[in-house]
Amino acid sequence: MCISVLWADRNAPKPLPPEPRLYEGKLPKFDVEVEPGTYQYDPQTGETNIPVNKFDLWMLYTIDNLPRERQILLNDIDLKLTQQLKGPEGNWPQFPLAVQEMPMIWTIADHGMVLLRIR
Repeated sequence: MCISVLWADRNAPKPLPPEPRLYEGKLPKFDVEVEPGTYQYDPQTGETNIPVNKFDLWMLYTIDNLPRERQILLNDIDLKLTQQLKGPEGNWPQFPLAVQEMPMIWTIADHGMVLLRIR
């Protein structure tokens, strides 16, 4: 009796398509570049190993040390900056729709134009 391995592969879940390197905003100044790899962030202190962004382009970093299932309580400074960014004065609607719809996305102090997310 011969069992085909192809049959098992047929039912395997398909991998997700790769994420774009750049999400295009409504204007170029709201484009968001996806940075490779994963980083750590402490929401209470704001400490992170993310490099300081010295460019005029938003950079999106993936955080891997925080749980996806829970609400993250940011420190007061990062919370205020995130609220400003997502508020009317932050032009949040000008950012790419895919970025706006990410369930957990925020910004932090002293790192330039950076966005953090849990994936």
